[in-house]
Amino acid sequence: MKYTDPFHTLPQYKDKTQLLRTWKISRRVITPGQQVWTKYLLMLWGRHLGGDDSHELDGGQNVIGRLMVRTAWSADRSDQIIRIVKMLHEDGLRGDELYRRSRELALPETSVSNIIALAKESDDAAFVEKVMCKALNKASPMRAYAIKRYCDRKYPQILKRELVRLTGCSDKEARNRVEWCEEILEVEMFYAFKREMEKEFLINCH
Repeated sequence: MKYTDPFHTLPQYKDKTQLLRTWKISRRVITPGQQVWTKYLLMLWGRHLGGDDSHELDGGQNVIGRLMVRTAWSADRSDQIIRIVKMLHEDGLRGDELYRRSRELALPETSVSNIIALAKESDDAAFVEKVMCKALNKASPMRAYAIKRYCDRKYPQILKRELVRLTGCSDKEARNRVEWCEEILEVEMFYAFKREMEKEFLINCH
């Protein structure tokens, strides 16, 4: 059967390797800190193009993303941010208070004038859209998944059921393919964000 929605073609891929090879994507990994940063940007993008994601990032993850977003990123810095935010969250801080105190501890050397993280969310959403258009083929299952997951606000469980219902694949097959799709999306977008930010930095330095 020919599917018009690229997401529904996922059962045609026998494994993650075939999915990567078909779309000419390298096999890479990212750290938990990089994953939080990437998911935050994708959720910010989805919020501006679709629904509300306020219920999805808890335990301080929303603050972690805000502190990491579009800053000079490093693994050490991200680990430090995660530790500080989790510590303050456990101490009972929430919302703007959690963000302000975390920023004071994690980024004491930065000022309001030179922190890109304080850019308007709409600018960051536009940044994500630009990067995604460059990084992911519009016919790829990963891009279709990104739209369903972050703009249409469909949880992975809902997307698994959608695959089973519309393609006839088993629950396990659907679960595996949604997981492959999510992993590939996060890794590809992380490296695409990083490349674009480095390019912007070089342009701004000249």
